[in-house]
Amino acid sequence: MKLALEDRVPNVSGDAFDLKAWYRSWKNSRGGQAESEPTHVKVEAVDEFQALMSWSEVDSALLLYAQDGEPLKKGYPIRLYVPDGSSECLNVKSVVHIWFLHDALLGEEATFGFKNKVTLDELKIKK
Repeated sequence: MKLALEDRVPNVSGDAFDLKAWYRSWKNSRGGQAESEPTHVKVEAVDEFQALMSWSEVDSALLLYAQDGEPLKKGYPIRLYVPDGSSECLNVKSVVHIWFLHDALLGEEATFGFKNKVTLDELKIKK
């Protein structure tokens, strides 16, 4: 399942794996072939940047985990590359959460940005 990143992203080297192949392998290992594939993938970075993409948009998506045989220095622990995605913002660094969603109502348009969720306690002035 290991791929050379430069096979899909010109001028970028590293070790990666195909997102859809990884999902299918994980699903099959759990005996989950009967269920349909997800409609969307959502990823979140350590800084709470999020990207939501339709399943069809991630056909060539890769998860980069190493460069020059070493863990990533920039984008650790893994970095999502969507070489033919609708925006470069879909190439998310420092991915810490991945969700496979089943909700056709989310539509086909990719969305991305920071969570910006602020709690009431965070808004209170601290003395």
